[in-house]
This record gives sequence, C-alpha cells and structure tokens, in this order.
Amino acid sequence: MNCILIIEGSKFDVNGFLKETGLSPYEKHLKGDKKPFKKLNKPMKYETSGCRFDLSKADFNDFEAQRNDVILFLNQNYEKLEKLNGFGLENKEIPLIGFAIENQMADFWCQTEYLQPELLKLTGNLNIGIEISLYHPATDENETE
Repeated sequence: MNCILIIEGSKFDVNGFLKETGLSPYEKHLKGDKKPFKKLNKPMKYETSGCRFDLSKADFNDFEAQRNDVILFLNQNYEKLEKLNGFGLENKEIPLIGFAIENQMADFWCQTEYLQPELLKLTGNLNIGIEISLYHPATDENETE
C-alpha cells in the first residue's frame, strides 16, 4: 500500500463512523485490541481506535497517479469524511494521508514533489494532514529476494 488514509482517536467511534458512512477500510481496530505484532516479545495493545484505507494502487514511482487517486477518493467521499468530528475525534487527532514514494536523490541532487491546490483544499477543509515518506528505490537485486 503506497498511499493510505489513517484515522485514529482515543474516543473515536470507529464502528459508528463505518456503519454511518458505509466506507470499507482494509484495517480496523478498537482501543485495547491486541496489535498483530509484539515488542520485545511482549504483546502490545492499541491505545486508540481507528481504521486505515488504501487510497491508491499506484507504484512508489508514480506520485502523480497517487495524488490523482487521492483527489478522486476525497471528492467521492467528501460528505462522509466531513462527519468524522461527530464520531469523537479530538481537535489534536488529525487524520493523515500517507504517501509512500521513491526517493530519487541518488539520481538527482534535488527532489521536489508538487501538491495540487485541489488536493490541499480538500484535505485542508476536511482537516486531514499529509505526510510524504521517501523510500530507497528497489533494485533488480532487491526485487528478487
């Protein structure tokens, strides 16, 4: 998953939100649920309730397609996402869109990425943050492992 929407909150009524909106996340958890991994052989529990949505199937090296997929998702689900604050999210609990893109710094001395005004307006109006994570590009050797 190269582009996801993460919604989490200590009092977030994730079940109510999903039922009301009909949205289908790829992952949902409730506060106190066991996490699917351990830390130092100790089971961990979620400290918040939340869900995650896969927003794009585009590759790491296709940031333009990822952005366009996100704009489409936000436009199609704008009214549903506007309801988020009515399900217990606190002001400091800001949903986040995470873009995962290929780091091109090995080939170029500068890497810039553009966020369209439409994307910024949609996320700003919905109080959704944006995070861009750069990943080392896969090599043919890495891909066969």
